[in-house]
Amino acid sequence: MSHTLINLTLPIVIQEIENVLDEYPEHPYQLAFSIHELRQKLIAHILSHVPNRYVVEGVQELSSTPKSHYYLPVQEQIQIETVVHGSILHILRENADWLSRQILTLSLCLLLGQFCSLV
Repeated sequence: MSHTLINLTLPIVIQEIENVLDEYPEHPYQLAFSIHELRQKLIAHILSHVPNRYVVEGVQELSSTPKSHYYLPVQEQIQIETVVHGSILHILRENADWLSRQILTLSLCLLLGQFCSLV
């Protein structure tokens, strides 16, 4: 029987990023983390700084009913929220030069009403 390792923390981190970014201004925060590469860096940074919980499921279990949402204790939720805030600032600082070029390009494309692909 084949087994799959599932990170229970990942969906919680992704949801918390969404919640926290909703509190931040669109420019530059939401705009910056709408860039896939930067969003992935943010997720990886957060996951490396919080405890992760996993579950192992077999193929039969996966094909039946999906696991219900996992809920963290309040202390861990607060820790993740704190790490998300700090990680947003860290990733922005770490990628400031690259990001300023990307945001300028994206802003110009939006201003001109054209579709642009960020490289």
